[in-house]
Amino acid sequence: MSFIRAILYYLIIAVSLVIVGVPYMLLRGGIFGQWQECTRVCAGYFRVMFKIFGIKLNVEGKENIPEGNDFVIVANHQSFLDINVIWPAITFSAFVAKGELWHIPIFSWVLNHVGCIPVNHKDPRKNAGMGKLVSKRLSEGYTISVFPEGHRSNDGRLLKFQNGIFRMAKEQHFKILPITLIGTGDRLAKTKFSMMPGEVTIVVHPLMRHEDYENKPMNDLRDEIHDLIESALPYKKAEAAASAAHKEA
Repeated sequence: MSFIRAILYYLIIAVSLVIVGVPYMLLRGGIFGQWQECTRVCAGYFRVMFKIFGIKLNVEGKENIPEGNDFVIVANHQSFLDINVIWPAITFSAFVAKGELWHIPIFSWVLNHVGCIPVNHKDPRKNAGMGKLVSKRLSEGYTISVFPEGHRSNDGRLLKFQNGIFRMAKEQHFKILPITLIGTGDRLAKTKFSMMPGEVTIVVHPLMRHEDYENKPMNDLRDEIHDLIESALPYKKAEAAASAAHKEA
């Protein structure tokens, strides 16, 4: 059943994108010039999808979600669901993603027109100037989501963060909103083709403005955000609880 559920989830999204998504974008973006607003509809769409597929969103730290859209979301990466849950839980958002996605017909057109930015892992030199592009997107009214691990975790444990977005932040003075995604890998796994109903928790950490990190070296900023995001993951909380119990014993 979990296998069939996963097939249906991907299939419905693909069909919706072609039949509804592209026409909607042509209307809102092509006619009204509101390309940065095109993903706003995704919030309502995925709320409905999650009800159909039995996925419940639990958002902790809602008070930390800033007004406006001029910030970069930095999150852990476990599942295809990660972007799907960010839209209804946080805000409508474009994202930085692997360049291979731009080889997919129709989808590549969608990515380009909703403000998404490709990253080239094979030849990092082609990523020169990406910081200015992210800054330009933010000034145009986009929120950008980034997964600094570079690829999805197999077991939910947080991988080492790559430097890119943190180097860009130091250069371009982004606002950074760290968030922790819990349970997306359990609901829609990377390692097997299955989808299971259940809860996904999104922990929203306090916004970091440029003045909060301007005097920190890039590596320290990267590691601080890494550790903050990791601190809310179940395995890390269990380790902290075990350590505290050991000290009391």
